[in-house]
Amino acid sequence: MNSRMTPQPHRSIPAMVPPANCFTILVIDDMLPNRVLLRKVLKGAGYAILEASNGIEALDLLRDQSISPDLILTDIEMPVMDGITMVGQIRLLENALARVPIIAASGNADEDMRRGALGAGSDVFLTKPFDLGALRREIASLIKSRRQVVPPRSQGNLLASSLNRIEAPLNEAN
Repeated sequence: MNSRMTPQPHRSIPAMVPPANCFTILVIDDMLPNRVLLRKVLKGAGYAILEASNGIEALDLLRDQSISPDLILTDIEMPVMDGITMVGQIRLLENALARVPIIAASGNADEDMRRGALGAGSDVFLTKPFDLGALRREIASLIKSRRQVVPPRSQGNLLASSLNRIEAPLNEAN
């Protein structure tokens, strides 16, 4: 063993870095400095970033169907359409986007806001300012758990019925 190596992980390398541009995050915040900071941190961690400045702009992007983010990170308090209303609208969409993991956040968080965000369909509620390491870990965890989702039963039943149709003629031949 190399005596110069330490058993501690290097602090500048995040534990779970996805391949560059492998996953896309939609960042929604009315404050440009917040979007710039999140863009810099998340791009540095290998994520592709899309941005919107309010809930209406985000919904327009999502309904356009030209984008399909792997995760949404949204502020709660925004003009035009707040984050809680927007999360509720996303969960009502009739496509795969309705199941995209959502992290809601606010700098003026209280228990009612947290309950409202989670009740609307957010997966996680965070308080600003972010612990950026914890934010990256939460994002990686949500994306990883989304990728490990078991297919719905109906797809499994289709597979089983297809296999039964294939096996039936084989059994009859014996």
